[in-house]
Amino acid sequence: MTCSCIGVSGLDLEAMRTRLREGQLNALRQLLPDKAILDACERAGYVYRRRLLTPLVTVLHYLSAAIWPEDSFQAAAACAGLDVSSGSLSKARQRLPREVIDKLEAYVAGLGQGLSEPYAFQQGFRLVSIDGTCLSMEDTPQLRGHFGVVNTRHGKSKYPEGRLVVASLVKTGTILAHRLGPYRTSEQALGLGLLASLRSGDLLVADAHFAGSNLYWRYMQRGLDFITPAHQRLKIKRLRRIRRYRDGSFVARVPVWKSHRKKHPYLPEAMTLRFVPVRLRSRRKRPVTHLVTSLLDADSHGAQTIRELYAQRWPVETTFAELKHPLSADVLRSKGVEGVYKEVATKVTALNLVRCLMLQAAERHKCDPAAAQLRTMQTGDDMLQLTHELGADPPAVRPLRRDAQAHGVCRQPEPPRTHRAARRATRN
Repeated sequence: MTCSCIGVSGLDLEAMRTRLREGQLNALRQLLPDKAILDACERAGYVYRRRLLTPLVTVLHYLSAAIWPEDSFQAAAACAGLDVSSGSLSKARQRLPREVIDKLEAYVAGLGQGLSEPYAFQQGFRLVSIDGTCLSMEDTPQLRGHFGVVNTRHGKSKYPEGRLVVASLVKTGTILAHRLGPYRTSEQALGLGLLASLRSGDLLVADAHFAGSNLYWRYMQRGLDFITPAHQRLKIKRLRRIRRYRDGSFVARVPVWKSHRKKHPYLPEAMTLRFVPVRLRSRRKRPVTHLVTSLLDADSHGAQTIRELYAQRWPVETTFAELKHPLSADVLRSKGVEGVYKEVATKVTALNLVRCLMLQAAERHKCDPAAAQLRTMQTGDDMLQLTHELGADPPAVRPLRRDAQAHGVCRQPEPPRTHRAARRATRN
């Protein structure tokens, strides 16, 4: 890493570091210290000059822009203690390589996994969910050409849309990794790229988009167990039963479609899977009648256990809601392709930082976040309020104030949702 002065004095840089160290982003910087940011730059091979808007300042502005309620460049700059123009901030964000933000996302995700370890398991499995959603963005020729628009029965959408798929820990909401791509890219293709972020022995719970014998084979090759609804095109009544259980479930041989084996010759001709009867609401004409799982032993994992494990999947919808609305990821503001990818990665990192704050509070005050389902948005508001107060407090008082905030977070649990009772809105 090389540095050369371009009219910025050492005194100015030291004053900037002091404001960032003691200012309103103090709560975030306890989780993401300077060393982590600088190490990410070094591992990404990013060589930069000595500027006022260093990578450290730029990353913190990215994060403050993601969590700041006003969601404007100037408001985020004020939060970070900066007095610079929006144009200078925009250029600094363009200079920062995408690899740096990706490495910071992985660093915070690893921190969240470590804090989640006491709460992430159920029935001996670490529960992981993969799901997808769509994000809108500015209508520029570059974004429209890369991400594309949605074709509906009412015509093409007015704005480009990207497809986002995340892998997250079910019990704590920590996002392990994400993939963003053009709208024309399927959720399955993006989801397969997330399997590397999972551990062997994890239990994957996912919706019908991630069902299919070709996908099941990929999960099992990674050492994963899984529970999904049966694929809508699978003729369950035609399957040859191998074993039946008293709880109503059965084990059957499921053929792998010839089209999949022609495209991927390494796939087997059939797989042995277990089917558990269930009745789920669906937007299809017929409801879901069976869950498919790789857990074949009914003595160890009865049908009711499988249903209960699959019911844990629903909090991922809350994760998307938190990512979209309070963090404003529903409509992205970047006008370039690289900017969109960096913006989404930063918002995922910001959400994980809030999750880490929740988990630290839970650990300190003996509160189980998996059972209490602490409200992330209230935690985010508390964190923003705390950053204001820490900026005016002397250093000796800050640990006491952080402890009081952690206690407040743990005293504001959300009522548990054992099943999904809130139905999606439908158009008449």
